[in-house]
Amino acid sequence: MSTLVHVGTPPEKSNCWSCVELRFHNFADLSTQFCRSPNFECLGYRWIVVLWPNGGHPGMTSVYLWCRGDIDADVSTTSSEGLEDIERAPLELINSLDIDLGITVRGSDGKEVANKVTIFAPDEEDDTDTDGFVDFAPREDLLNACVNGSLIVEVRMKERSPVAVPPPPEFIHKNPINKNILKLFGDEDTADVIFEVTSSGSDNNDDTNKKSKTVVTFHAHRVILQDGAPFLAELSKAGSSGEGITTVSITGVTQDVFNHVLFYAYGGNITEDDMKTNTKDIINAADKYGTVGLKLEAEEYYTKTTTLDINNVLDNLLYADSKNLALLKEAVMDFILANGDDVMDKVSFSNVLGDIVKDLLAAVARGKAKSSSSSSRDTDNYNNMRVATLRKMLEEKGLEVDGSRESMIALLKESTNQDNGEENDD
Repeated sequence: MSTLVHVGTPPEKSNCWSCVELRFHNFADLSTQFCRSPNFECLGYRWIVVLWPNGGHPGMTSVYLWCRGDIDADVSTTSSEGLEDIERAPLELINSLDIDLGITVRGSDGKEVANKVTIFAPDEEDDTDTDGFVDFAPREDLLNACVNGSLIVEVRMKERSPVAVPPPPEFIHKNPINKNILKLFGDEDTADVIFEVTSSGSDNNDDTNKKSKTVVTFHAHRVILQDGAPFLAELSKAGSSGEGITTVSITGVTQDVFNHVLFYAYGGNITEDDMKTNTKDIINAADKYGTVGLKLEAEEYYTKTTTLDINNVLDNLLYADSKNLALLKEAVMDFILANGDDVMDKVSFSNVLGDIVKDLLAAVARGKAKSSSSSSRDTDNYNNMRVATLRKMLEEKGLEVDGSRESMIALLKESTNQDNGEENDD
């Protein structure tokens, strides 16, 4: 008989097989009568194995496992009872078992002759508490596997691991305020502002060569514009009479671009295709109407997608300076430093404002700081920081992120001084 030895305390439900070896001696002399084993213990219960040498079908041997109850059950330990006299475990206990069952017969060489595995699930239809295999193996094969006339049967059992039930799909309800505001975009029933955007186009009259004008109306809400597009909110206040809907005329911007600005103010996102088609127009309109987030997104897209060269570096520098595009200006400065000799030979800076020189000096300082050892760096030296870092610090403090490098640094220094002053007061 195989013996399982535990070192330490096993888990309540172990995945290891418990194995009991049964020897049916003089197996060749067993013909039609059943043969049952004595009681044996496994997994905290008492069991017997019942073997029919000529079982369900001609030439086949049947093997069944019966449960007699838990180990404290007072049941007979002999094998002399008839089948009708064997006391069995209550069906309530049987139905509560969740056990994998395996029965194996090996030959004298240790090789498997027969092996069957199933789930211990007694047949409820005929109210029996047995389980096993009606056609376990051909009797002839088992006779050949006997060792000194004895049929060696290994009975293996283990408690089944519970089937892992996948957790329900995670659903976390999000605050719907953003969706609700976006639903108001273009809603005529609740709007208190109408923007009339006028754009010019050819009327295809070759004789007069006149330009036709198209007016498209956009319905909006002043309370939403106050944060999303504050300059548009101011325009609507200026034209308000205090009652009814205010109408504001918009010129100098295309209808598509104005739609993007207004849509963004309501929490919408601009697609990459639209950004690609109208990048500079979106920057200009967002800067004009105070839609800071859209301006920064468009600036970042423009900076990433624009390939700087000798021919366009000055135009981009002047454009960045005129619109306070600090990120684009930083990229231009990096290009100038990396291509200094070529830029000095081919680019004229006669029309460049003096403030731009400060940005160039800051780029030089960053280059020096990068080449110096990390121990000598000053983490409070805003002049050496990248624009993205400055903007992140400003946003964390709840300060304005749209501005030149100088204005951003000034805000950070002022905020730091205020913080230090409050600490000294404490």
